[in-house]
Amino acid sequence: MIGLDTNILLRWLLDDSAITGDAPGQVEHVARIILESGETFFVNNIVLAETVWVLRNRGGQSRKTIQDILHQLLASANVTMEDEQTIRRALDAYVVGNADFADYLIGETNRAAGCSTTFTFDRKAARHPAFSTPEE
Repeated sequence: MIGLDTNILLRWLLDDSAITGDAPGQVEHVARIILESGETFFVNNIVLAETVWVLRNRGGQSRKTIQDILHQLLASANVTMEDEQTIRRALDAYVVGNADFADYLIGETNRAAGCSTTFTFDRKAARHPAFSTPEE
């Protein structure tokens, strides 16, 4: 298994040099390696959160488009995610919520680890049941 960094994953998911800052041939090179190598590739939660941030903030992608992209990634036979069920729950919350994907991923990761809540002062995240604001 080979781990992927955000800059590699983005080149595989996108063909947009304005977002990825590609040197000529990088997108094709990455696609060839991922699609033809026969390897399995690992995407950890940090890489996934960074990828969603770039898709949303630099790529201007809608939450629905990001959901579609991540569902395709989750369905890829040669990609293993850090915790697929946690990612799916975070993605579901992200599509209907107002907070960032990373916030939902934090909350759902903490839930999966047995946390009863995740303290936050982020008002958008605090609306989700995985979070609460510490009382003063």
